Amino acid sequence: MVSLPVKLIERVWGNERARDDGVIEGEDADTKAGKETPPNFRGLLKARAMKLRFSIQIVWEDVINPDAKIPRKIKENSDRQTQDRADLAWNLMTTLYYKGSGKVPWRRMPEIGEFTACYIGISFFKDAETDEIWTSAAQMFDERGRGFILRGGPAQSESRGRHPYLTIEEAHKLTESALAAYKSVHRTMPARVIVMKTSRFREDEAEGVGEALDEAGVELRDLVWIHENYSVKVLRDGDFPVLRGTFVELEGNGLLYTNGSIPYYGTYPGLYVPNPLLICPHPQSESTIEQIAKEVFSLTKVNWNSTQMNQRLPIPIRAARKGGDVLKYVPERQTVSGDYRKYI
Repeated sequence: MVSLPVKLIERVWGNERARDDGVIEGEDADTKAGKETPPNFRGLLKARAMKLRFSIQIVWEDVINPDAKIPRKIKENSDRQTQDRADLAWNLMTTLYYKGSGKVPWRRMPEIGEFTACYIGISFFKDAETDEIWTSAAQMFDERGRGFILRGGPAQSESRGRHPYLTIEEAHKLTESALAAYKSVHRTMPARVIVMKTSRFREDEAEGVGEALDEAGVELRDLVWIHENYSVKVLRDGDFPVLRGTFVELEGNGLLYTNGSIPYYGTYPGLYVPNPLLICPHPQSESTIEQIAKEVFSLTKVNWNSTQMNQRLPIPIRAARKGGDVLKYVPERQTVSGDYRKYI
């Protein structure tokens, strides 16, 4: 455990607020092209610690010492919610259990008769040294619940780093690497592969993924674009927003609320009006939009760094972004760990 003293938090947190997260793949992202951003202290520390045989857990001083005082302006700027001691202890023990033992506290339970599946999330990040755009991929093995991070090759972009994408060769290579990692653990290929991005699949990308799956003998596949900033919203009678899990089919696509009111709590555990995700399957996809939405929803509950159950994005996307936040500070020549615990 690495406890950050208050003085260090005060020194680096201004940079943390202004930094570039390395998440640049959104459909409407401009990637802050040409804009210099301060380094991410957390990402730097995780990158430097990657060579260690164990993973680290970063905590603020007030987590360990209740008497430590974090300046109010830092709390306000960081959107950091104060938890009671019981919640704090539960969250901390959960992540330490996962990072220390390698055993997952919980996993997505496959449906009866469901084929073995491999979930792959793709994200893009900008290298801190070269400013080049690279690919990170997170791979979640459904049967065992474990997560793996892969560093992909360089990405292309439309102009000045905007709207990055993979060439057919890089999409093929990334999918091939993910399947090789799966086989090294399971000694066989998955029956089904689901690839998720938060930007639209180009035809070259889809073709590269499809070719790699065909060569590996994977028959079932779904390519899913998850649009984060869709403007349509659903309204509900009463004092609270729509229920978490609300789904509306829209001509082959689907509107899914992964945040919302939770009947078990009797309230909406959020500060702002929840925004839905627009789920857009590529024509290559073989599952129905209802099946895909159900899986996306179940994957939002997989987060071993927090016990909060209303995560907005599915774990393959979140994990790929966490990977990019760290990989951007790892030199290209350095060996990259695939252990997901090193990135969260």
